[in-house]
Amino acid sequence: MVDPAPKPPAEEADDSTDGPEETLWWRRLWPVSWRSVAPGAVQLMTQSRRSWGKDATVGLTVAAVAVPGSMGMAELAGVEPIVGLWASMLPLAAYAVFGSSRQLAVGPDGTIAALTATTVAPLAVGDGGRYVLLTSSLALVVGAVLIVAGTLRLGFMADFLSKPVLLGYLNGVSLIIISTQLAKLVGIKVEAGDFFPTLWRVVRRLPDASMTTVALSGGVLALILLLKHFTPRVPGSLVAVVLAIIVSAVFHLENHGIAIVGDLKGGLPALGLPRIGRQDLNDLVLPAVGLALVTFADGNAIARAFANKNGYEVSANQELVALGASNALSGLSGAFPIGSSGSRTALSDASGGRTQIVNLTALVVIAMIAAFATPLIAPLPQAALGAVVTAAALSLFDFGAIWRLRRIRDTEAALACAALVAVLALGVLKGLLVAVGLSIGVFVYRTVRPHDAILGHLQDIDSYRDIEKNEHAHTQPGLVVYRFDGPLYFPNVPFFTTRVTELTHDAQPAVRWVVVNVEAVTYIDATAVDALAQLHSDLAARGTLLAFARPKAFLRRIFADTLLTDQVGEANLFPTVRAAVAAFQDRATKV
Repeated sequence: MVDPAPKPPAEEADDSTDGPEETLWWRRLWPVSWRSVAPGAVQLMTQSRRSWGKDATVGLTVAAVAVPGSMGMAELAGVEPIVGLWASMLPLAAYAVFGSSRQLAVGPDGTIAALTATTVAPLAVGDGGRYVLLTSSLALVVGAVLIVAGTLRLGFMADFLSKPVLLGYLNGVSLIIISTQLAKLVGIKVEAGDFFPTLWRVVRRLPDASMTTVALSGGVLALILLLKHFTPRVPGSLVAVVLAIIVSAVFHLENHGIAIVGDLKGGLPALGLPRIGRQDLNDLVLPAVGLALVTFADGNAIARAFANKNGYEVSANQELVALGASNALSGLSGAFPIGSSGSRTALSDASGGRTQIVNLTALVVIAMIAAFATPLIAPLPQAALGAVVTAAALSLFDFGAIWRLRRIRDTEAALACAALVAVLALGVLKGLLVAVGLSIGVFVYRTVRPHDAILGHLQDIDSYRDIEKNEHAHTQPGLVVYRFDGPLYFPNVPFFTTRVTELTHDAQPAVRWVVVNVEAVTYIDATAVDALAQLHSDLAARGTLLAFARPKAFLRRIFADTLLTDQVGEANLFPTVRAAVAAFQDRATKV
């Protein structure tokens, strides 16, 4: 008997695999597979401890960037800056336990914060305390929606946001975020609202703008963008915020008409369920579904991108559960809905972070700042926070990507522009619904009206190609070779039968054969089979033969089982288009 290969020493084991069986004591605590429930925790327990030190160091850098960014997102969501720090604490722990990505960082996100503000503001009707309760309640409902979706294995739902529509949506959101910060950047006060009304109110108040505030915000924004361009590894937002705090404290900017953050309520979050009425809960459900879709679509895309880059896999359904648990803990912390941070994840990856130890370290640092260091943030100018948020929004804006879609198809760019306009004109949530509707509409249209082609012979390469795209392809009198590029089932059967009928109706010379190339037909239903039988009878009544070329094995089986083969004739099912054309020519000579 051959001895099994010796196991490698523990220190040489791959970080992504289980260690020796005797060390996995936690497997005996619960008979259910921990890896399927809490893959993040399993990954941390089984990895080599050698990487923890490096990842902890990376976590310090990530925390330094997360603090000003989280405060800015809190401002965008309409709550106190300290709440942004709360949203960057326990949610990180939840994702580290339940997430399937080793690197994804969760926390306040500009898109989600903007959606939160536009959702909650109309319901709060100016009541600050009610506003806070509604934001935390919204986070809980979003978490519940995501967890239920993950349990039902609905991870495929993210695919309903196509790339063109998602591009248009994100560009629209970035412009809305910028519009909400314009008043802070120029030192005026206007009522926040939809994009165009807010923009108009800012323009009308521009004569009241504070030039010192404009100079400060412009300088901070320029510094962040320059650092990002020339030294991308340097946390530009952190550097700008620290410098703004120092300048404000030294020169007492509040005495020069520049608004500052002021005294902040510090401390750690108090866990608890927000108390709201049943009607308020009902009002939050639909927005929560939209928020959940955006949260998952963005988070899953980021997680997959970094997983592909670093050679591991993520589970879409597990990401739903992990993001849901993160939002639920954010709500219990009294914070607001959160998403995934592409910038923090990218920073972690670029700095060498490879595990969730990075984000757990960031959690500890952020908690210490929230508990003990909030007085240091008091001199921070509001304009500087607005500049941080604006810089983050500018990173989302990429109209060039929309324009490049024209290289593929003009309709792709048109879809992206339609989604962008919908977000700006209707608001973030309604714009999201329009974006999803557009994606589903495109899917339905392309299913009901798939591509098709009339094929002609190209002598140079002895092949049959689309005559509209190949001017030298020629057809034969009395023969139509028609290719249908898609599944054939009830939504597109009328289109198929109409097209074939049109090709044979009043044609000169009369069409004697119609050969349908079905190589691209990957699915067929009962409606389609009945329609083919009726089409065969209708064409036969006009003296036209219906034949099929390149049917797959499953089509031959269905044709045989439904007696369509008997009706059409086994001799009229051809392995290739060339064989069908040859049969047409052979039979024509015998007539």
